[in-house]
Amino acid sequence: MNPKSHHFIEWCLASLLTMVILINIGWGIFRYGGTYYYMKITRPTGTYPITLPVNVSATGYQYQGLATNSKGEKRTIRFQTVAADPAPFKRGQIVRITYNQRYGVTNYKLVHARP
Repeated sequence: MNPKSHHFIEWCLASLLTMVILINIGWGIFRYGGTYYYMKITRPTGTYPITLPVNVSATGYQYQGLATNSKGEKRTIRFQTVAADPAPFKRGQIVRITYNQRYGVTNYKLVHARP
């Protein structure tokens, strides 16, 4: 193999790796990105069974309420807790919810616990 073809193969592989990384980042933003909304917890609207990774059953909680984004726009959002964080939220806590136009609620995080 001559040195020119060796450099060409290295360049092609580096370009392919860069393209795969950019596609992966783009997919993550498309699938899991969205607008942050903040919702004050009042009470759960329902429960459902969750199976934790160790085959232990737990109770998941569903919440629904009016959430506001940083621009002051309001939206009614419904979400439920997942196996990674199945515990119920307490009344008065504020949750940051990531809402994706195509996939709905993709993430939630407790941002303020009432003292």
